[in-house]
Amino acid sequence: MTDYSDIIYLGAAMVVFSLLTMNTSRSFQVTLDTMVRSELEYRAISAAQEEIDAIRWVQARYKTQDPFDSDNSSYYLYEDNPIDRTFDYGANDEYSETFTIYRKAEVSNDCDLLDASNQRCYEITITVENNSLDPPITVTQKLIRTITFSS
Repeated sequence: MTDYSDIIYLGAAMVVFSLLTMNTSRSFQVTLDTMVRSELEYRAISAAQEEIDAIRWVQARYKTQDPFDSDNSSYYLYEDNPIDRTFDYGANDEYSETFTIYRKAEVSNDCDLLDASNQRCYEITITVENNSLDPPITVTQKLIRTITFSS
């Protein structure tokens, strides 16, 4: 009888060990997925913030033209919309991810303009997408910007 009970105990121990191993493996996989997703979200936020920072400096480049007027094709800032931007990262840049950046500027009526003939207020929306994970990562940032230009 002792031989059969030892075999049953050994079988039960193997089942318990395999269940613990599977749960540990699943936990590591969830942790890795969370880490990868948060890295991609961080990079998407960084890409959106880069676009917002570029908008803050746009006044210095366009002193006489409205850069957000889509009818003015020679000065329109978002003519090449959407754009794909690739980020390389890792110790030796061994990884890369491509983000699609959508930029939109709409005239906003939420601003009090001092000079309506030479100023326009825009609500600028920057949306960054990455489709490498399911569900895809999408980050949206908005900025209200008043542009002063001389005609």
